[in-house]
Amino acid sequence: MSPLFRKRPGSAELAEEADLRQRIYRVQAAAHLDPPDARLLAFLAENYPFLLPGGPPRDDAALQALRVDFTNLFHLSGQPYEAALVDESGHLNARATDRVTDFYRACGWRPGGGGGLVAMDHLSAELEFLAHLAEAERDAWRAEDAPRAREQLALAARFLDEHLLRWMPLFTASAEEEAETPFYRELARWTREFALADRVHIEQLLRER
Repeated sequence: MSPLFRKRPGSAELAEEADLRQRIYRVQAAAHLDPPDARLLAFLAENYPFLLPGGPPRDDAALQALRVDFTNLFHLSGQPYEAALVDESGHLNARATDRVTDFYRACGWRPGGGGGLVAMDHLSAELEFLAHLAEAERDAWRAEDAPRAREQLALAARFLDEHLLRWMPLFTASAEEEAETPFYRELARWTREFALADRVHIEQLLRER
């Protein structure tokens, strides 16, 4: 069908889409923050079965293999921090980190933290921030506040362009190649492809509305 005659989604549908996006970003943030536990893996197996097609780990050895893979990927082989990949110093808590925290602060947001969070440009924090923006967008659509919703979409586009998509695709491509478990290979691929697709989706919404 020609785009000229395609029905544009209404506020209710756009709110549902934003809610789905915030839930996905939040799940991805949780999966990258700390070594997996049985509760998280059971949730992922039930709600995102492509990550664990055989179901959650059935014994301690399988769970331990996932935890070892997490440590190797996110602590030994590489560090999931923006500054580690884009700052010329290569150090954590560098100027690149400051630019990320400045963006958060300008939006009135602060990461909740967690055991694996050393700096505010951690992959988990950046994904959680995108979830925050999608949640605010959802609430705006529900309130029939299109300008506010567009503002959140524009902020998400900026953050993706200026921060997450500058380094995360490279990091997750490396993680996908080095992962020893299918779970972390699929998580890396999904995280990368979803953010890239979301950027296209956001651009389409901003052009249409």
